[in-house]
Amino acid sequence: MLEDQQVDGERPQVGTIGGRRSRARTTQTRPHGVPADVRTWIRAQHAAWPHLRPQQQQLLTDLDITPSTENAAARRRTSRVYPSSPGLAHARAYAALNGHLSCSKNTHHDGFALGNWLVQTRRRARQGRLATTTSQALDTLDPWWNPPWPSIWQRTYQQAKLNHRNGQDPSPTLQRWTERQRTRWNTLHPQQQRLLTTIDIHPG
Repeated sequence: MLEDQQVDGERPQVGTIGGRRSRARTTQTRPHGVPADVRTWIRAQHAAWPHLRPQQQQLLTDLDITPSTENAAARRRTSRVYPSSPGLAHARAYAALNGHLSCSKNTHHDGFALGNWLVQTRRRARQGRLATTTSQALDTLDPWWNPPWPSIWQRTYQQAKLNHRNGQDPSPTLQRWTERQRTRWNTLHPQQQRLLTTIDIHPG
């Protein structure tokens, strides 16, 4: 049964801004720099910036954490060349066939564990450890390959989108999911709301 909740061991991209913000502010004045875990969290916020809520962006800006500061830091870091991942080739083929990368964790493509690879790749992106070239390549294939909401919501949305495009009647499970989106509209991310309106799902 499809549910709009967390699965596959994945977590929403944006963590608790308040708690991490307090620690980031505290460590700003330390003479020996920012701890590694806080640096990792900051890089994750940079990566997630386009998908953050305006209030979250403002909290980060108050700490001088903005995309421009990440760009400056990236220029200071030593450039590294990473070998191309075999997962990218399978992701390209899957996206070309299906139009998205919202597959389940157990999805295989030509014998390759694509679903599990995407789970691990999302985790690295959220930790700020994913190579920029890989992130950009996946963004090109599917802008919502790593959404700031549970991946099962994105998979269910893709099913609803396919039904809508083909003019098919939704299954009872999809009907229940659609009704939940309408009744919980104000709790959804603005980009979730925008995606839903493209398939004629509006607040109830």
